[in-house]
Amino acid sequence: MVDYERLAAQAKAAQDAANLASRKEKQSAGDPKVFFQRVTAQILEEMNRANVELAKRGVSEISRNHLPGFEGVVFLVFGMGHLCRVELEVLMRGAKIKAIICGPPNGNELSRREFFFGQNLAPFGPSTESTEPQVVGPSAQEIAQDIIAGIVLGTFD
Repeated sequence: MVDYERLAAQAKAAQDAANLASRKEKQSAGDPKVFFQRVTAQILEEMNRANVELAKRGVSEISRNHLPGFEGVVFLVFGMGHLCRVELEVLMRGAKIKAIICGPPNGNELSRREFFFGQNLAPFGPSTESTEPQVVGPSAQEIAQDIIAGIVLGTFD
């Protein structure tokens, strides 16, 4: 004989766990600092992929520098002269990630790319869709790929 009471309790527990996980994911998706951490992790993955190909061709590899006093900023170095600074800037209705490539001959800015992201809030009136804000903008992986490609090329398109 099947104990439906026990099965219903298990189903309820699984459903509650799934709802909790999705709520946490939505909350962290809207937090710029959490998103920047995801971007940083993706940058390191893309950097490792690029370094494999660069090493095959005998080209200098991309490395990450950790500079004291610059928490929350990622510094990537390519070759002898190019430095890319990636940082988060929180704005009123969203945030942006700035990637700035500096290089020779004088260390000035060569190229800049800004990736805007944030919450898309319904401005007026009732809607048939969900009332929860949705995160809009490029994904962490798209940002990381653009940054690494820009570093290798020496400029952002």
